[in-house]
Amino acid sequence: MPALPSVATTGLIDGVLVRALEPISDLRGSLCEIHRDGWGLAPRPVQWDFITTKARVLRGVHVHRLRFDYLIVVQGKATYGLADLRRRSPTFGQSMVIGAVGDKPEVVIVPPGVAHGIFAHEAMIYLYGLSHPYDGTDQMGCRYDDATLGIDWPVNEPVLLPRDLDLPDFETLLREFEAAGGVSASL
Repeated sequence: MPALPSVATTGLIDGVLVRALEPISDLRGSLCEIHRDGWGLAPRPVQWDFITTKARVLRGVHVHRLRFDYLIVVQGKATYGLADLRRRSPTFGQSMVIGAVGDKPEVVIVPPGVAHGIFAHEAMIYLYGLSHPYDGTDQMGCRYDDATLGIDWPVNEPVLLPRDLDLPDFETLLREFEAAGGVSASL
């Protein structure tokens, strides 16, 4: 298996934040803070989901107009793929990948307008925080393998839900995202 891409806190898509978390170990195991308001990272999560994913599953690619997402792999290995859909962003049109491993936890914060997906190299568990409660109305997507998206996934044939297989191409997503108003002006 190829090495996972790693990303420093520079060179990121504008508004994407990566913060290393620091587990504290002792003879009982470990404790790791995953969020503290004083970190000033983004709006506070109002919902947390605990997600298990089988090996070779790719979830996404999705984008939100209103919501920040907080992603933390706690077990296993993953690759996040991200692409900036915000025309006013200095990184509009750029894409990137970030590697994540559960034994070196990091929180990746994805702002509204940045399309993203997550690929599981092996069975994994991750935490998914949302700045607005999930209701299904703030989500659009495109095919993970659209060349215009520009994400270099580490897999050619991942396991996908039928709804993710049926997503439109990147250009259609971009038009739909902009027609819906792009990123909410209330943020």
